[in-house]
Amino acid sequence: MATLAAASEANKAQITAQDVLDIVRSLNVLLPECEVSEWHDIIASVQESIDVVEALPDYVPIVDTDRYPRQNVARPSPDENPGNAWAWKVRIEGNKDDSGILSRIAFALKDNIAVKDVPMLVGTDVFTDYIPDTDATLVGRILEAGGTIHGKAVCENLSLCASSFSAATGPVDNPYAKGYTTGGSSSGCGHLVGAGIVDVGIGGDQGGSIRFPASYCGIVGMKPTWGLVPWTGIMTHDPVHDTAGPMTRTVALNAKVLQAIAGRDDIDDRQYAVPLPANLPNYSASLEKGVSRLKIGILQEGFAFGVIDPRVKQKILEAADRFKDLGAEVVPISIPLHTQAGHIVNCALRPAASQQAYLGKACGRRALYMTGLTEKMSPLSQDKFDKMFSTSKFSLLSGLHVWSKHPTLYGKAMNLYRRLRDEYDAALRQVDVLITPTTPYVADRHATQDAGPAEQMARSRGVAVNTVCFNASGHPAMSLPIGFLPAEDDSSIKLPVGMQIVGGMFQEEMIYRVGAAWEKTFDWKKL
Repeated sequence: MATLAAASEANKAQITAQDVLDIVRSLNVLLPECEVSEWHDIIASVQESIDVVEALPDYVPIVDTDRYPRQNVARPSPDENPGNAWAWKVRIEGNKDDSGILSRIAFALKDNIAVKDVPMLVGTDVFTDYIPDTDATLVGRILEAGGTIHGKAVCENLSLCASSFSAATGPVDNPYAKGYTTGGSSSGCGHLVGAGIVDVGIGGDQGGSIRFPASYCGIVGMKPTWGLVPWTGIMTHDPVHDTAGPMTRTVALNAKVLQAIAGRDDIDDRQYAVPLPANLPNYSASLEKGVSRLKIGILQEGFAFGVIDPRVKQKILEAADRFKDLGAEVVPISIPLHTQAGHIVNCALRPAASQQAYLGKACGRRALYMTGLTEKMSPLSQDKFDKMFSTSKFSLLSGLHVWSKHPTLYGKAMNLYRRLRDEYDAALRQVDVLITPTTPYVADRHATQDAGPAEQMARSRGVAVNTVCFNASGHPAMSLPIGFLPAEDDSSIKLPVGMQIVGGMFQEEMIYRVGAAWEKTFDWKKL
């Protein structure tokens, strides 16, 4: 597009000839010296547009805080914060006429979800003063349906750690064993729901961050189909992976919450194939249908990773075999590419996150950009880098390496995402759901406070082998608690085990049907 106007002298004072030369040199190229003056005039003309846009007010969804006032906003004291799971307390009461499907249900929101006038910590001290100016879409939907929000649950550092000791506010303890992880990054939700402090946590999942805490804390965690729940007003790492979903103690409540928060909002542009909320299927419709004559597929490669504890493998296979008692057929199924999915994701998620989450270079979407949060993160400084947790530094540095040395690799990995989707789809035409372990091992202990990056990273190495693949493909996947195993380092401590149930695209109702049948018949706390 041509420039709108010639550069004024004021424009050229703001964008200097040296600025233009510096930009060119950053690309490792040169301009002919005779053209520098002309290019200075051309590039400086952009300043007029910059001035116009910066002067306009931002355009964010309006929140009716008179109807839904934010009450008792406070950082909780230690004695008010069991498990160190609350990031910030607030009480926001939804519709009070008892007609909503979430009436009298208590919620905690992962602290990467925007709530107007309530500070957002995102588990970090890279910044400490971010207060959103709008609500995430799902916040309004919870309130409209009658739910009550009790606060923001701790989110792991910059929403990127699969263990629960990375948040600047301190470690979050497993509800079944102090000193053990809840999993991350929706760690606070895992504790608060698992301990019975709230009924529902709303988590975010970009590689397993709903399902890890669900598995470790003995609760039900649903990562819905990509795009089904609007991500509007939630901190992003990569829109390709971003998925919000409910964490509950029962399958039935999980389905009810998904009913309230799912559906197109006409802001999140990933939702082109998603119906409006009024046109969603009834996710609770099949909870009592059982699994007679269904085919339950045991994904063979999901049990073959070397990182999987043999005890977990055996526990999940025993749980899956119980579907036979309910009239289902349990069959093996093979998807060889499943073993490569984690490597494919590493070559896509890290490069994307390095640009969007840390360098403020998000682009290419028609959606709500959280510009206030970007201002807190950018520009990256030494002080901010020093305060990043090891997982964020890994994502940033490895992502920049890929862009620098392998510039076509991101595109190739994204092409392979389609292959992953197609191969899972092919398998799900043969069976109704797929079964894998959610996590390859039970919750382990927190890293020590003085642990270096290698030890910090090792605490969750390989944890996503069976989860991140479905963020890449977009398929819905739910973790269901199916029993206990002793901690690896202390046989007297019993910790939950989660079984992952994966369905076809937009087939959450089938996943709930299968999970409800198992849950209704078998008491996981006695297994």
